[in-house]
Amino acid sequence: MAKLTKLIDSQALHSLIQNKTEGVKILDCTYARHIPPELDNLEEFNKKTYGNLSELLKMPSPNRDTYLASHIPTANFIDINIATCPKPNEPFALYEPEIFEKYVQFLGINQDDHLVLYGRGLLGGMLWAGKTYGHDNISILNGGLADWQAKGYPVENFNEVPIIPTGNWKANFRSELMVKFEEIVQHEPENSTDLKELAKKFNILDVRNRGVYEGKEDAGFDSTKITGSYIPGTKNIPIAELVDPNGNLKSNEEIEKKLKEANFDPKKPCITMCSMGTGAALLAFILGQFNLKAPIRVYNGSMKEMEARDPKKISGR
Repeated sequence: MAKLTKLIDSQALHSLIQNKTEGVKILDCTYARHIPPELDNLEEFNKKTYGNLSELLKMPSPNRDTYLASHIPTANFIDINIATCPKPNEPFALYEPEIFEKYVQFLGINQDDHLVLYGRGLLGGMLWAGKTYGHDNISILNGGLADWQAKGYPVENFNEVPIIPTGNWKANFRSELMVKFEEIVQHEPENSTDLKELAKKFNILDVRNRGVYEGKEDAGFDSTKITGSYIPGTKNIPIAELVDPNGNLKSNEEIEKKLKEANFDPKKPCITMCSMGTGAALLAFILGQFNLKAPIRVYNGSMKEMEARDPKKISGR
């Protein structure tokens, strides 16, 4: 099999399926925000459900139901509520490698497989999670399921998720691809209300919608704690502005133009952030296509964690 590009179109994926290409696994990453009751009480979750695959698989999942009703042929479903875990101030925290590994093996994935991920709408969190756990052979379907169906390709449905042979995939955790809260704030003076010192060394890229970033739309912050809508020192590169009306990623030339408009410095390392980490993962993936020499890292806690732990930094308005 020829090496697949990081961005694959529907025609190419259809050909791979038609030819029954070995070593390619398709994962439906559909996610519309849903908090199962099991995830509501963290103390109970940690006692009973944390990392317990059999218990996690019992949780109700509207996203799994959506997959069962309609998905790309041969695709399996990966549930972000199983692949990640809730922690205080971080809704989609990463599990220890051995726990994530067990789930990926359950999905039938092998060490040498090339994964093609797609969703309904913008794809995010699972992209960078896979890379962080050591799997580089990942592509995304440009335009997702909407493009696939618009091109007239078939979908299939199941009454229940099929049981498939366990894979042999192994995790190799790469902590350097993520950045923690403590690393974010350590550069700033005590009681700082910004990230301007960090910004001297890094591109800090906030991918939230422009209206939210600028305070023209509700960001969902607690108004008793938060006085602004963004963290001074960050640059706004809305992920929604990097896709066309059909949900396809724009050309590299158009994306480069957006980066320049935001005063992006290609020589600096990058930290991407959003509301809860998922959109930040997609921008990190996109930046990876530009062969930047400087590292790219995702702040998984993002604005949700910053609001809880250092709300005064969200002072820009």
